[in-house]
Amino acid sequence: MRYTLLVLSPPDIGPSARHALEFAKAVCQGGHEVACVFFYDAGVLTALSHCEPPADEDDLRSGWQSFAQSTGTPLVACVASAVRFGLGDGQTHTDRCLPEFTIAGLGALIESSSTSQRFLTFAD
Repeated sequence: MRYTLLVLSPPDIGPSARHALEFAKAVCQGGHEVACVFFYDAGVLTALSHCEPPADEDDLRSGWQSFAQSTGTPLVACVASAVRFGLGDGQTHTDRCLPEFTIAGLGALIESSSTSQRFLTFAD
């Protein structure tokens, strides 16, 4: 089965962002595919490169990076949200984003969800 995931929560507030990562890992371990993880609204803060989590917390950003590297799953930050939260100026990639992330419009989310059997949203 093919999944598209939408993450609306930032990596450091609430459990949803962590649940999304754990779900994505479980999907792939179960022999299924995550077509795309789309970060929207405050979820785009996951793509921000210049943030460090507190020493006593897991780094979800590195978790997403490892997930993308091991599975080849695209991590996409919404361009409008990226501009709103200061990650970019509408370009496809900026130096403020982690290298595993791309910046794209909602068309990328629509395209991914149209080829997936399941669409899940993670939000607090």
